[in-house]
Amino acid sequence: MEALRLANSAFAVDLYKQLCEKEPADNVLFSPICLSTSLSLAQVGAKGDTADEIGQVLHFENVKDVPFGFQTVTSDVNKLSSFYSLKLIKRLYIEKSLNLSTEFISSTKRPYAKEMETVDFKDKLEETKGQINSSIKELTDGHFENILADNSVNDQTKILVVNAAYFVGKWMKKFPESETKECPFRINKTDTKPVQMMNLEATFCMGHIDGVNCKIIELPFQNKHLSMLILLPKDVEDGPTGLEQVEKQLNSETLLQWTNPSMMANAKVKLSIPKFKVEKMIDPKASLENLGLKNIFNEDTSDFSGMSETKGVVLSNVIHRVSLEITEDGGDSMEVPGARILQHKDEFNADHPFIYIIRHNKTRNIIFFGKFCSP
Repeated sequence: MEALRLANSAFAVDLYKQLCEKEPADNVLFSPICLSTSLSLAQVGAKGDTADEIGQVLHFENVKDVPFGFQTVTSDVNKLSSFYSLKLIKRLYIEKSLNLSTEFISSTKRPYAKEMETVDFKDKLEETKGQINSSIKELTDGHFENILADNSVNDQTKILVVNAAYFVGKWMKKFPESETKECPFRINKTDTKPVQMMNLEATFCMGHIDGVNCKIIELPFQNKHLSMLILLPKDVEDGPTGLEQVEKQLNSETLLQWTNPSMMANAKVKLSIPKFKVEKMIDPKASLENLGLKNIFNEDTSDFSGMSETKGVVLSNVIHRVSLEITEDGGDSMEVPGARILQHKDEFNADHPFIYIIRHNKTRNIIFFGKFCSP
């Protein structure tokens, strides 16, 4: 499981950097675990260079049993929906005329239960599109309507990945609503935008990353199954912003170092973070190609012979839609008696761009990865 966690973290960082390059001034949000699960399912049906490319891009070199690993993570994460408003939908829709091999069906049945479906794009396109849209809407409790736009699929679609993920967090310690105030969020050195800033004084795990002049804090959600980790750069007066400096140093190794519990210690913190909701529909196809996933999209080079004898089978499209809402909501924020009279408090004021991760604490897998740089 450790090898899979490291692989998933490395893929998350790679994709994050690609998405930041594409839209440097935009908020970023995606669910790496959803995308890697869907691509690992496609890999079961791939052969030769196509299978190798998927393995390289997802960093599976040291992972012994990929399907079993994802089965374990999925089963653990699915249990969280009883504690949180959280849904992670990962679907691989395959054109039914491909006549899937019995070997492929049997090898994916258990580890990827409910994550694969054969559909009729070829002869019943509109009906199939409507069914997928209704199914995703229902599975996400109405959060995502019409996930497939008009041009998302056509009668030539062979394999379609659809990811839909949302999370509405409930904190271990509630932020008092009376303390939420409108404040300027400093997008860069000259521009600000108003944001509702939530405030709380409490004890949290916090640390300082010297190499990049950056603070890190862990904010647990109710029951501590999930945590939000925030990397907050120090302001920089000239040259690139602090966030750009952190992103320059960010790779799979530094992320593991920075988020290691040994980097943090319990501290009394005066905490200020924005109340926000981010919804993103990303098209990761170009980013995945930049990372080396080329054969899978190309009819001349793709090899899905482990899935079907049909030639020219490709991954036709990847739909990835995510929504994250951060509010004051949470459990009792009462502190230990006497704690408030502590004189020294560390400040953690997220009033400028920061990176954040929503992590599943049991498996330490990254569920959501994002950057908040504009309200």
